[in-house]
Amino acid sequence: MKVLHIINSLKKGGAESNLFRLCKEQKKKYKNRIDITVITLINNGYYENFLKKIGVKVFTLKIDKNNNLINFIKTIIKLRKIIKFENPDIIQTWMYHSNFISLFIPIKFHKSIFWNIRHSELNLKISKKKTVLVSILCGLISRIIPKKIIYCSEKSIKFHENFHFYSRNKTDLIYNGYDISEYYSSEIYKSKFRREKKIKNTDIVLGYAGRFAKQKNIDSLLIAFSKSIKKYNNLYLVMAGKNINYQNDELYNLIIKYKIKNKVFLVGEQKNLLKFYNGIDFLVSSSHSESFPNVIAESMLCSTPVLSSDAGCAKKIINNKNFILKRNDYLTIAEGIKQTINLLIREKKKWKILKTKARKQIVENFSIEKMSENYIRNWTF
Repeated sequence: MKVLHIINSLKKGGAESNLFRLCKEQKKKYKNRIDITVITLINNGYYENFLKKIGVKVFTLKIDKNNNLINFIKTIIKLRKIIKFENPDIIQTWMYHSNFISLFIPIKFHKSIFWNIRHSELNLKISKKKTVLVSILCGLISRIIPKKIIYCSEKSIKFHENFHFYSRNKTDLIYNGYDISEYYSSEIYKSKFRREKKIKNTDIVLGYAGRFAKQKNIDSLLIAFSKSIKKYNNLYLVMAGKNINYQNDELYNLIIKYKIKNKVFLVGEQKNLLKFYNGIDFLVSSSHSESFPNVIAESMLCSTPVLSSDAGCAKKIINNKNFILKRNDYLTIAEGIKQTINLLIREKKKWKILKTKARKQIVENFSIEKMSENYIRNWTF
């Protein structure tokens, strides 16, 4: 089987990491029986070398945001040439812009095209207007192309079918899957993490993992944290992700504004979050919008509980209503932090059981093997 994936880029991100895990699992299981090619629209990025090491061919169209019509036509010609040369059995696109560009693929491949949607919803207040427009255009055309539309959350299906006009007859749901050997609990990593930041093992550490964006609701999280430290003097917050650093003036100004500078650590984008997940006591996800948040599953695989807003698949992943926030304002987040800390401090046996159940939940329900087989089933039936 020859599979060709089209994705915006190979930078560090949820869709990109999911694509890499899928390719890795399928190359491992099917070896030479599967031939995989990846085409990126913008640039290659972080996962390029990892994909090449497992035998995946990688091309890039190098689309520039300022491209004129002539350059765009040249890009389409390049895309069509690659596809004709590779002659894939399956073309799997990822995210709106990659779905859109599949419209320009030679007609003979149209019955081989599968779309992938990675957002639970789009909102003009927190989403780019161009992305919203591209999604609606794809929705209108979805009755013609593709063969199937793969979503990673129920909320995503409801939103796109109800508001962006996507075909209801081509829908399929595939949850993200994880390699359970990559994320695990480690007291050694916990000690190293805290020692590096001069945080005691007896201190309480909250974690945030995600990029700096409006939809992540970081402002409310920081206000909630500023309220929480008034009650818990040994409480700290460690934040990781793209643009989560001291060079980000907007973020740094919020930290100064809420007078939490000495209680917050900004560690930026990490190659691997294993040490981070082990170093914190629990993760807090305050997003307004998600589809299938990888950080929740990764944290739980490290036996680190997660307190989350009811965004995307969070409720299904966590599977514990006590760790899902009823609202997503700073008061509710602060109350959730308080209740979680009380459980951590006062109910040590329950907390230990909770940590064990967190990992078990992901291992049993969101394995990479299950995700891979679901893609194969979609492509071949």
